[in-house]
Amino acid sequence: MSMHNSILIKCACLLLSLISATVLPLRADDGDYSRDIKPLLKARCFACHGALKQEAGLRLDTGELIRKGSENGSVVDVENPKASELVMRISTDDDSIRMPPIGHPLTDEEQQLFVSWITAGAHSPANESREEDPREHWAFIKPIRPDVPATNNQEWVFNSIDAFVLSRAEHAGLNMSRTATPAHLLRRLHIDLTGLPPTPEQIKEFAADPTQDRYKEVVNRLLDSDAYAERWGRHWMDIWRYSDWYGRRNLDDVRNSAPQIWRWRDWIIESLRNDKGYDQMLREMLAADELHPNDDSTWPATGYLIRSYYSLNLNEWMRHNVEYTAKAFMGLTVNCAHCHDHKYDPIEHDDYFRLRAFFEPMGVRQDQVTGQDYPGEFPPYTYGGSRPVTRDGMVRIFDEAPEKPTWFYTDGDERNKLRDRGSIPPGVPGFIDVPFPEITPITLPIYAWNPGSRPHIQQEHLKKAEKELEDARTAHDQTKSAVSDNTELKRQLEAAELEFNTALESAIANGESGPIDGDQSVLLDATEGRFILHHSFPGFTELVEGAELTFEFTILQDKHFNFQLAQNTETHRTALYLGFVEGAIRGYQPGTHTELTLGRYDVSTNERRFKVRLTIHEESDTAKVHIKETSTDKIIVNDVPIALNGWNSAKHKNQPITFDTRTGSKVLLDNVTFKSADFSFSSGFEPPLFSDGMTPVGVQDWYLSKTGNVAPAFAKVSRLGEVTSAKPVYEALQTVRSRLANQDLPHRAAVLRLAAATETLATIEAIVAADTAVRDGLTDEEFSQLAKVALDMRIKTDIAVAEAELTEALLAQFKAGELGKDDDGREAAIKQAADAVTAAQANLKTARTMNPSKFSNNYYRGLSPSTSKSSTGRRAALAIWITDKRHPLTPRVAVNHIWGRHFHQPIVSSVTDFGRNGRPPSHPQLLDWLAVELIENNWSMKHIHKLIVNSHVYQQASSQTAMEANEKIDPDNILLWRMNQGRMETEVVRDSILAIGKTLDTTVGGQVLLNTTMNETTRRSLYYEVYPEAGGNSKMSELFDPPNPTECYRRSVSVVPQQALAMSNSTIIHSNSVAVAKELADADDPQFISDAFLLILNRQPTAQEQQLAQKYLMHRAEEIDAQLRRQGLIRALFNHNDFISIR
Repeated sequence: MSMHNSILIKCACLLLSLISATVLPLRADDGDYSRDIKPLLKARCFACHGALKQEAGLRLDTGELIRKGSENGSVVDVENPKASELVMRISTDDDSIRMPPIGHPLTDEEQQLFVSWITAGAHSPANESREEDPREHWAFIKPIRPDVPATNNQEWVFNSIDAFVLSRAEHAGLNMSRTATPAHLLRRLHIDLTGLPPTPEQIKEFAADPTQDRYKEVVNRLLDSDAYAERWGRHWMDIWRYSDWYGRRNLDDVRNSAPQIWRWRDWIIESLRNDKGYDQMLREMLAADELHPNDDSTWPATGYLIRSYYSLNLNEWMRHNVEYTAKAFMGLTVNCAHCHDHKYDPIEHDDYFRLRAFFEPMGVRQDQVTGQDYPGEFPPYTYGGSRPVTRDGMVRIFDEAPEKPTWFYTDGDERNKLRDRGSIPPGVPGFIDVPFPEITPITLPIYAWNPGSRPHIQQEHLKKAEKELEDARTAHDQTKSAVSDNTELKRQLEAAELEFNTALESAIANGESGPIDGDQSVLLDATEGRFILHHSFPGFTELVEGAELTFEFTILQDKHFNFQLAQNTETHRTALYLGFVEGAIRGYQPGTHTELTLGRYDVSTNERRFKVRLTIHEESDTAKVHIKETSTDKIIVNDVPIALNGWNSAKHKNQPITFDTRTGSKVLLDNVTFKSADFSFSSGFEPPLFSDGMTPVGVQDWYLSKTGNVAPAFAKVSRLGEVTSAKPVYEALQTVRSRLANQDLPHRAAVLRLAAATETLATIEAIVAADTAVRDGLTDEEFSQLAKVALDMRIKTDIAVAEAELTEALLAQFKAGELGKDDDGREAAIKQAADAVTAAQANLKTARTMNPSKFSNNYYRGLSPSTSKSSTGRRAALAIWITDKRHPLTPRVAVNHIWGRHFHQPIVSSVTDFGRNGRPPSHPQLLDWLAVELIENNWSMKHIHKLIVNSHVYQQASSQTAMEANEKIDPDNILLWRMNQGRMETEVVRDSILAIGKTLDTTVGGQVLLNTTMNETTRRSLYYEVYPEAGGNSKMSELFDPPNPTECYRRSVSVVPQQALAMSNSTIIHSNSVAVAKELADADDPQFISDAFLLILNRQPTAQEQQLAQKYLMHRAEEIDAQLRRQGLIRALFNHNDFISIR
């Protein structure tokens, strides 16, 4: 579905609600106001012409106001009803003026009702009440603790909850039900509070002493358990839309939520176990990073916001933050103000964007946790981008873009921005009479903006570095003792070197082309392809008059070889050009890019070895060219000026020197020098920087052109040059050298790894010292000194690590080459090793280019990336406002959710809409009393649980005979004259089966588990994946109405045949039926039946059930093994309605 269509569908919610307005009994011949007219007006017109809004000054919520008319005059004309403005507006075919403007037009019958009513005089009741002021709506007024009502049966009252419920019931003429049996009550309590059934021993113990004192002891024990936190953690995960990551799971492509989101789940469980206040939980979910920047145990709470992160569109992330924060925390449908002013509640269109502004600066970061490596930075948002799966570390919110604007847009489409309005500032709806705290930017402590400075993370890095150093020492000692005597190989190497040098000198004397100078030159071979080599002279700062650049080269194949001073490599333009093209030496005529011939050479007469000198004259914008053929000392070009064309790489970017070897050419290059004022550069391609056979790219700042290179052309440092006669001797030398080098290579790699590990530990210690200085309040100057030390050491460490990795890669390459020719994996191993060597060489080049003198302290980086040292304070202010004790909605919404999960029926059935379009509370005074009770007891949810489950209302039986009168008065049990019967959620079904089979793993918390492992593992069900895509629930979970992570404020309940099949013939049922039968194996059949009923259904069998079960166990006793028959009975009990029901 496209984003635009999604917006349209959301905006259509209003239309659907209007279109599906209450169907009225229509009588075209009788326009009765109270029966026909007012219900129509309320359904279709009050939103714009009622207490909330009065467009054109017209109110239609009473007959008197209708007759009064609008600011434009009367809207009803009893003398000529069809000419009435009201009738004309509802009957016109002109959509631009038709009323109501949204939804379908009124039907002909509905229009006739208005005509008939006006014809009859437009009468209405004399004392008709106006629609209430929206600001006076019950839910928008701060709850005040009501007096506990008196009742006729005070003995029935256990606590204040009972008084409120009993009072309503007595007033309605209802009789309360009997108290549930001890077994039923204990089972209900256990499942409600922990999601697990009681054991037979617990049932028997309670049945022996079912007093209220004993009952309260059980309540306290259950509320103190981990199982309570897990059970109610799953409830709140429903409400807060918990979801594991999803997107394209088959590609490990994260688009929604985050793989580390489970840490938010664990934070919920831990918070509930410790009875953290509900207000504090909300504050931490919205702004832990701002309110608790020093406490990283709270940071995972912001997973609440990350859960809605959508990597393909940040606008959707913002929309979800506004919508679901309002619904879950305040019971408000603010999303209805996304496209226009809210039609029922006093929430303006602007309010939507004001709320969005609280979240606008947000970003996501990944931080290291104890026991895991640093997870890497959270990928920055790119439109349409996705993310790889990262399971290490934690994700948390921070203010990434404090200045990011919040644009007002129209029609629910962010493309329709009204930029002239400027950025919308954060704010809250004005009808909620709670002072909004001032938004103050928050200066963050170092732990918040540099999470690597946290002491336990510092210790994590230090311990890891110490372990790596210990391992490196061990490897060093082992390889040192393994190094064999290489005296003979060294003698062979000396002999091979002497033989090669003799052969090389003889070959060169006979006219073959060896190295130009010294031991080595660079071979540029473009027999096929093209090779372009650059150098940018790092550190060159001033071009002076007379600056000189020289180089030597030998032409081995003469086609086209040139030297250039680039004008701009990004635009592929050349400033100075000097080409050697099939015997002609060419350059640019001064002041132009027009080529001219400077001289000629003839390779056929052995004119192939040249020394070039360029003397630069910036004032005349020329360079004088001097070229000598060195084998004959012939001057071919004598200080001829060619165009410089403004080259000055000291001032301009992208102006390197360039050696361009084009197809068909092959040259040897040597002795490249450049001198200008105090700057000098020289590259003779000699050891130790350059080794025979290696590429010059990446060494001494030589680099490859980004474009223009064509394989298989290459460059390599060469001792042999183009000498063919000495090649066999050279290859023999290389063989001996390789054998000697590789004999020592493992130890050399170990030596370098030990050096790298030593440097790494020292660097981490230096970083810890610098960060600790900031934490301890040292001055900027003191920090600068420590940061400089850490920076220098980090650069040394990077070089040491890169050198070690390169040597280890070379060792791997050697080992790959030693594999047998018939080894199937040889070629792949050689390629993999070669790639590793290339990558290691690149890393080493990068490390060597880092110069500490180039960087200020801004380059200093600690053990983690740093972010802004301040935060906007917006979300902190919002969190404080939402959880203000004076807030009318937050505490009511909280206790309503808790109540609804105990009684399977909330006090306000529209749990996300406490507004004027929502349902009224069944027990308004009780709701307010509970809300105040929550606030005055530090928002303790355990306190509310205790009140509820200790009440007599909760302890009633869920079914009772001889209550026909009650059924007639209150068939839906709205007034709670009995307990409601519920059904286990899918998690409780599975967990209870495992608990009964004694196979449940009660480990708390940890990494999310795959649904595909649910049959093989036995953790509690809330630890397995849940996400709103295929595979987001296990096959069994899908049958029993699992949570919908997109929105699950109340679980749905369905009954389908497949549920019975799963409860009798699934893997979990079979395996645990075997376990139960084995557990009860020692009992005779009558006792087995009794024990099985008590274990699975938590009650004793009736006489009839005992008889039927006994008959089943005796059936085909001679044919079927007794244990198999017992397992069959257990499966039948698991499939019993009393197992899955909460009575």
